[in-house]
Amino acid sequence: MGIPERKEREFQRREQEILDAALFLFKREDWQSVTIEEIAQSAEIGKGTVYKHFPSKEDIYARLALDFNRRLLERLRAISPALDVMGRLRAVIRAFWDFHLESQDYHRLVQYCSREDFRLNISEETRGMIRSLDEEFNTLVTSLVQEGTAQGLFPRDKSIEVLLFGAQAALFGAIQLVWSGCHRLANPGDYREEITDFIIAGLMHGHAGIGHTVSITQQATD
Repeated sequence: MGIPERKEREFQRREQEILDAALFLFKREDWQSVTIEEIAQSAEIGKGTVYKHFPSKEDIYARLALDFNRRLLERLRAISPALDVMGRLRAVIRAFWDFHLESQDYHRLVQYCSREDFRLNISEETRGMIRSLDEEFNTLVTSLVQEGTAQGLFPRDKSIEVLLFGAQAALFGAIQLVWSGCHRLANPGDYREEITDFIIAGLMHGHAGIGHTVSITQQATD
């Protein structure tokens, strides 16, 4: 390995140390008051070194959120294409649920970085990376629901956008209940299957029919 390659590897290692230190400090209740100087001290480097990697604290926020979403996307891509539509849909919902519950340290960052006013205050390059990931998530999920609609699994009189709005509201609403501490789960797996059944029931009938969730999803798996 030549000198340029070693320098690049060292640069990446240092950058990851900065991100790890920042994420640890962002666990605090006053996480938005954490300073670049505190991050530098935690990473045991100079303040100027942080700025060599990240032009602002907002770009550190964005990078952590990007890393979170890239890892989630990798998990979704790993779902077997050999599964039928309903099997892949269940796997997608479960992957979202499991990954978010495994990564609760990121919850405030991910929510904060999804805001439009935040995205207007970061570099165009970072904004472009966020848009690119958003498009990949949208394409993956939309194509799956379109395939299910073409097969007659989901109603054709509803637009894909309307169907997905209800599904996303249910999934991310449930995740937020857990992330915010409003609902503590004795057995997360049970809740995962409940929200999975609920979302599929809503997609199949164009709404989330609470009273019919079990019977509808049983039909889907028969």
